[in-house]
Amino acid sequence: MECEVSPPSLETDGALAQRAVAGEEAAFTRLMQRHKGRLYRFIRRYVGHDDDAFDLLQDSFVSAWTALKRFDPQRPFVAWLRQIALNKCRDHARRRVLRAIVRYVAGEHDDAPSLARWANPEAALRVNETLQQLDAAIVSLPVTLREPLILCVFENLSHRETAQLLGVSEKAVETRLYRAKRELAARIDRSKLDSLHEDVES
Repeated sequence: MECEVSPPSLETDGALAQRAVAGEEAAFTRLMQRHKGRLYRFIRRYVGHDDDAFDLLQDSFVSAWTALKRFDPQRPFVAWLRQIALNKCRDHARRRVLRAIVRYVAGEHDDAPSLARWANPEAALRVNETLQQLDAAIVSLPVTLREPLILCVFENLSHRETAQLLGVSEKAVETRLYRAKRELAARIDRSKLDSLHEDVES
């Protein structure tokens, strides 16, 4: 009697991971396709830059492939993958600080970011400016505040899940999240956020 094989779209992450460990690269490709969108958004919100986020996404998957034999199939794959990405983001943040110091000493400046490609140039300008302001505000938060903000607000993790990922208590997550929201509110122009919403909806 032949064994039934689940359709690829219905296979669990754990099953795909086990097949990937056995040498089936197509199984790992399916895992990447399944999680790359959400993981990219997580990284993008952490680092605040499209190109850096894409590079870190690729690095995260490379590291995941290398470490796949150590993955526990009983553990949520997305949580394991997010931990790898979080470590990549932290390393990137440390390197970014060092590069910023070097550029400052050398008297160099970053290139201006490109505008979003919208049909309405005026709307594009407003959207781009507001998103830059939001990204800058998030990135400028201390890492202890930025991480719970991204994980709880943008990744929809519970306080418990965030605490486990960051290695802190749930109370610490609650306190840091409150402070992060307060800091963000103080740095963002509410009228610009309202304008952004109108541009996106129009």
